[in-house]
Amino acid sequence: MEKVQEVYKGHAWTFGDDINTESIMPSHVNHDAKKAAEICLEYYDPEFPKKAQPGDFVVAGKNFGNSSSRPAASTFRAMQISAVICESAARIFDRSSWAMGIPVIQCEGISGFVNKGDEIEVNVVTGLIKNLTTKKEIQAKKTPAIQLEQFLRGTGGTVQWIKDHPEEYENVMIIK
Repeated sequence: MEKVQEVYKGHAWTFGDDINTESIMPSHVNHDAKKAAEICLEYYDPEFPKKAQPGDFVVAGKNFGNSSSRPAASTFRAMQISAVICESAARIFDRSSWAMGIPVIQCEGISGFVNKGDEIEVNVVTGLIKNLTTKKEIQAKKTPAIQLEQFLRGTGGTVQWIKDHPEEYENVMIIK
């Protein structure tokens, strides 16, 4: 089992409100996370898919990940994005992201707290977000315990845990 960090550092990539899953994982890539990573969010910031680094964060406004139930978080996983931090997230995106091992930290006021390129530090467990560039801190909403527990198991989320323990889920079809 891999060791899961509770605290992550990286640079912020900022986006606005109502970012939908189609802009993260367009339907024409047929759920291919690696192909989606090449064009992820380019409509909003053409630099993002080309320059985002492993460990960076997506920081956004309200209603992040709205629209379809496509596995958009797998794109962020392929890009090795540490977490999504947003004012609010669509429920299905939030749940599926945590299930794929991508934390979604919801934090009122985050849009005005972080600028593109700021270095930030995020404690996934406590929700404390530090802007290392401005030396300011902000507190995120508490994450439901079940999501944190699954994440902290170090399995890459619920989906990876099921893949690693097929004997526990004989009736579940595993997609590779």
